[in-house]
Amino acid sequence: MKKSFFILYIFLALNIPACQVPQKRSVRGAEDYPYDKISFNTRQARRDIDKFLYDRTASNGLVASFMNTATCAFSMETGRFHDCVYGKMGYLDEQAFIYDLALAVIGFLLNGHKKNAEIIMDALEDEFYLSKNASYGLYNSYLITSGIPIEDLHLGIDGNRVHAGPTLWVAIAALNHMKLVRNTRYLPFALDIVSWCRNELTYYRFPDGERGAVSMGLGWGPEWSKIFSTEHNVDYFIVLQMLRDIYDSSGEDVHKVFLNKNITKDFLEDEMEHIGRWLSEVVFNKEKYCFMAGVNQYGIDDLRILDGTSWGLGGIGPENLEKWGIDLEKLITYTEQRFMASYTLPSGMIIYGFDFTDTDGYEGSRYPLVWFEGTGQLIIAYKELAKYYARKGDFEKEKMYTHKAFRYLEYMYAFTEFYDLGGGLPYMSIRPGKKQIVKTLKWEWEIPRGKDETTWVCALSSTMWYLYCLHDFYNPMKWSMD
Repeated sequence: MKKSFFILYIFLALNIPACQVPQKRSVRGAEDYPYDKISFNTRQARRDIDKFLYDRTASNGLVASFMNTATCAFSMETGRFHDCVYGKMGYLDEQAFIYDLALAVIGFLLNGHKKNAEIIMDALEDEFYLSKNASYGLYNSYLITSGIPIEDLHLGIDGNRVHAGPTLWVAIAALNHMKLVRNTRYLPFALDIVSWCRNELTYYRFPDGERGAVSMGLGWGPEWSKIFSTEHNVDYFIVLQMLRDIYDSSGEDVHKVFLNKNITKDFLEDEMEHIGRWLSEVVFNKEKYCFMAGVNQYGIDDLRILDGTSWGLGGIGPENLEKWGIDLEKLITYTEQRFMASYTLPSGMIIYGFDFTDTDGYEGSRYPLVWFEGTGQLIIAYKELAKYYARKGDFEKEKMYTHKAFRYLEYMYAFTEFYDLGGGLPYMSIRPGKKQIVKTLKWEWEIPRGKDETTWVCALSSTMWYLYCLHDFYNPMKWSMD
């Protein structure tokens, strides 16, 4: 879940650049806007994020996932914190997680920086085909100090883990390049990622012998071949659906690319049907009315997850969810009731958004937090719901969900403006102490710690989802531009 893997127990030394922010602008209170329009200058906000991206782009073109992180890391072996290179380097500052890089590719394309996007895509494409773990693929993270293009990418903090979800987001970035640039430069790469999923991963098997979800991947940690993530399979469904739609809307030249990769429309639709069956029959909880985290070697992981709803509506699509027998209103109502979180600015304004999960998901170890990345994803889902109801002629619901999208976008803007974050947003609405571990979930992921207790660590992932919302709620999870 959430492809920026903040590995809590690895002690590595990393680099730390500086972060600059623009001048503070006024922020309106929640009671001041009716949410029937966006109250701030989205063009200026996009320019702010241009500078944000520029400031954390290395000379080789890779983009850091985080900046200004704490100069110490926790070691599982010693049970204490250790300084990174005598306290001179931030523990996450030279990390580029491939999910974040994929998001950056899409962000660069939306902001008109095709060259920056293609530098990243070329590096990831070259790396994908290199042998690793007796297979091939992409590690979850790399170092922004890698000597590309002369050298190969250097392994990052997540070690030799190769996971399906982050890799599939690279495929999504490739297809967004095709969508926005209108050429097939990276289409073969995206098709090869699909082939990697069906050939290198294992399938969940139903009692009737039919296949279902694909496994998480390979590398250190648990036996990934026996773990099936809901999030990663939603990603897979999205890629399959985008490719199917590309095939349907294209001519013979594009069809030849599919043929050369031995991927047919029939295969894409059959694979979607099997993944959809697993998502709807195995991990969708009809009593709680939300998606569970997945299946592991012990059975269903009953952790309730936000991105089952946000990427389900935004990527799989409302029509598909309804075909699976899911009541959309009931789904969104449960999500809002159980995942809602808030943060009070020092000015007194209350910022609302959504957490990863409900209180059971982090076992009461913290209070509910606004997960800015996930809030941005749900904003896109709200807009997709609005479009869906418009197609059905229900303009009251179209208006309602459009207003919700505007509302939460205003909150994201208010947060970055109040704290002078230059358009950037943190992963979650908390600043852990330099030696304080706050987990996102009951699992091992920690929320990034800043170099001091006044520092907000801006996350590339959160900022990119905010940017998509600023681009008229651009949805990177579907082929059509509507």
